[in-house]
Amino acid sequence: MKAGYDPFFLSEKHHIPLPLPQGRIATDALDNGSVFDFTHFSIVMNQRTRFAIFSAACVDISRSTNIERDNTSWHFDDRIGKENQVGPEYYAENDYDKGHLTRRKDICWGERREAERANYDSFCYANIALQHHNFNTGIWNCLEDWVIQRLNTAKRLIILTGPIHKDEDEEYCGVRGEPGCGIQVPFGFWKSVLYVDEQQKVNGLSFLIRQSAERSKERCEYQRLVTYQVPLGTIAKETSLQFDASLYPRNPLFAKPRLIAGGREQTVSEQIPIHRAADIKWS
Repeated sequence: MKAGYDPFFLSEKHHIPLPLPQGRIATDALDNGSVFDFTHFSIVMNQRTRFAIFSAACVDISRSTNIERDNTSWHFDDRIGKENQVGPEYYAENDYDKGHLTRRKDICWGERREAERANYDSFCYANIALQHHNFNTGIWNCLEDWVIQRLNTAKRLIILTGPIHKDEDEEYCGVRGEPGCGIQVPFGFWKSVLYVDEQQKVNGLSFLIRQSAERSKERCEYQRLVTYQVPLGTIAKETSLQFDASLYPRNPLFAKPRLIAGGREQTVSEQIPIHRAADIKWS
């Protein structure tokens, strides 16, 4: 039995339930939204896309254990089924990396054997998604390090992350695959980091990045491969996930109304392009 996501990981006083898929995402969720537990993280799968809907990790900074990456641990999870996971043929001979959703080093903590199990579990194809090489090795990979370096007092983090899909996402069947495979390159990715601050209150930071060519109605808002800090409500809208209501106001960014033509109000979400650690808004 694997010890996966713990909703009381931050503190016994702070209950952080997993987000709930809504609408079509709920319909597409594998096994009616079953939660698959791994060592220090859990995953809910999308049966249609064969990628995770989200991965939720418990990160104990104070108990970090250095486990070297060996790149030989890629595997399918039998509980989820090979047919419900995007395999290695989609990552071969192209610009797409086997991008971890939950980061390997984030969950390598605890006693050595425990950390080694977490390291191995992170290489499950259920925790992997098609991420362009420039995206996977850029700022997106630095965000959690920047947060950890800033949070000197927080010893534990909850990190939620997953892909963003659009109906118009490009189908990709590998360099030798035939069209019609049904695998689509995720439009983008999101990440939310939750922690308890010095006042013993839960705070959260949310980010998104778009790796695909602009196809959304709001295509002028975001540039490709630029990371943005956004309100949690933006993540909920993009992913059709419902987060615990208490978390939305704990994010330093928010949605606010503005007047548009005709005197009508339109809700506009804040967004900050992130190019360096100093760009992150904390409060």
